[in-house]
Parts: sequence; structure tokens; C-alpha cells
Amino acid sequence: MRQLLIGVGLCCAAAIPWTAPLNAGEKSSPPLLIVSKRSGNAEIYLVDDKGQSVRNLTNSGAENSYPAWSPNGKSIAFASDRDGSMNIYVMDADGNNVKQLTKGDERSRGPAWSPDGKKILFSRGAANTGSALIMIDAGGDNLKQVGGDDGWNPAWSPDGKKILFASLRDGDGFRLYEMDSDGGNVKQLTNSANPFGSVYPCYSPDGKKIMWSDGDENGLEIHVADADGANVKKLTNQGGFNTFAIWSPTGKSIIYHHLPDYKSGPVYIMDADGGNRRELLPSEELVKGARPAWRAK
Repeated sequence: MRQLLIGVGLCCAAAIPWTAPLNAGEKSSPPLLIVSKRSGNAEIYLVDDKGQSVRNLTNSGAENSYPAWSPNGKSIAFASDRDGSMNIYVMDADGNNVKQLTKGDERSRGPAWSPDGKKILFSRGAANTGSALIMIDAGGDNLKQVGGDDGWNPAWSPDGKKILFASLRDGDGFRLYEMDSDGGNVKQLTNSANPFGSVYPCYSPDGKKIMWSDGDENGLEIHVADADGANVKKLTNQGGFNTFAIWSPTGKSIIYHHLPDYKSGPVYIMDADGGNRRELLPSEELVKGARPAWRAK
């Protein structure tokens, strides 16, 4: 179960109603990338700020997931098995000019752009044998491992100085760690062991907070804390699985997926303090892939 949940994403229905209003401070919503299996396989779709325009960007017939906008909004990194194994690719924001960055049989997934757009960090490892964090130039050169022997779900701090990630290195479940951008000075941020694996940490847009999914044998809930791991607060208390949380570019809203039966459930949007929760998308399946990606520009 752990390896399945560490890499799950969204599968959306044929029609995507954008039914919930954004927070009062959000005058517009930059385009959102989602993962959907409406064509029979996982593809990456672009949804406009009103949810009225949906476009398949990958349209490859392969499994495509883990979308990530470049900082300037002109490119998208993603994972795909179109060459027979899961590797990292980059394409233009309109889905054109696809370029393969990695090759090999080890599963590469979860790309994260550095804030200056020069580096891409991702996790790589064979199924059921752990995962390492790998850094590569955005053009595909200078591949190297950083941060030790086990790392998942990497996220860069907004200033590019730190990297947040999940790790199984203690053996009994996933915990959060932070390291310098060069892979040094690794520091553990959370103490509780998450046995499920769907962690997906991220920094708030101002870099002052971190957010992730944490839980025990009963399920997962969305948590926030100060950037150093202090002052932990649970934002959801719904039971089941609550995961794929992501802040809006202004930090005023949060999107996440609620799965009461661990198989399907609605996607919600709520205020950053956990209040004013409302349904954004109707019941969606849990599938291999990634959380949505909200374009900053």
C-alpha cells in the first residue's frame, strides 16, 4: 500500500465544474493542472481559472502524471512511462515540444523546479525498494543524487535555499526532513511516523509554513506547521485519506483531495486556516499520479 499511496493522483470526470468560489482575496485563479483518466489512461489536463476550458496536454496513450509548472509558467515537468518505464519529461505550457530528461528502468517521479528554473529535483527508485532524490539541470545535464539514501516528494523553499522531503530512513514510517539545496545539513522536522506514505509536503508561498499529510493507522489528515516544524496544526479532521494539499499562489486557499473510503471522494478548497471548506470537484478516483499544480504566473 505504501508504494501505491506515495504516488497517487487525481482522476477527474468528463465534466469539471468549478463550483466553489475562491477566497475573497483571490481575484483570479491561474491555470490548474490536473491528472485525469477520462481517456482511459492518466493524462495531464489544463483547466482554466473558471473550470470551463479543459485541454489534454499530454494525449499520449501512456501514463502521465506529477505535473509541475516551471517558475515562469512557460514549461511543465511531468513523469511518463511512454518509453516503457517512468521517466521525467518537460513540455511547453501548451503541451508541445516534449523533451525526455531521464532514461532507465528505475521509476522517476515527482519533479520539482528550483525557484530560478535552472534545476529539477525528483525521486527515483525501483518499485518496492525505496527512493533517492536526484537533481538535474533543467536541460537534462549534470544528474546527481542529493540528501542521502531515501527521499520522496521533494519541494523547494521559495527562496531556493532549502528542500523539503519525506523519508523512510528511520524504518517505521515516513517523516519530514529538510536539507540545504546542495543536499547538505539534513534536518528532521517531524517525529510521528506516517505508515501510509502519501505525504506530499510543500512550503507556503511566503516560505513561513510547511504543509503535508500525516496520520496513523486510522488515516491521513492535512497538517501545517512553521517552516522549522514547530507549532503543528491539523487543518482537517474528516477521517479517511486527506492528501494532495497545495496552496494557491497567494497562500489564501488550499486544495486537497478527501477520500473517505480510500478509493474515491471529492476535491475540496478551503481557506488557509482550514475554514470555509467547500467542494471544488465531485467524487474522484484515487489513481497513480500526482496532486494538482497551480501556476504561479
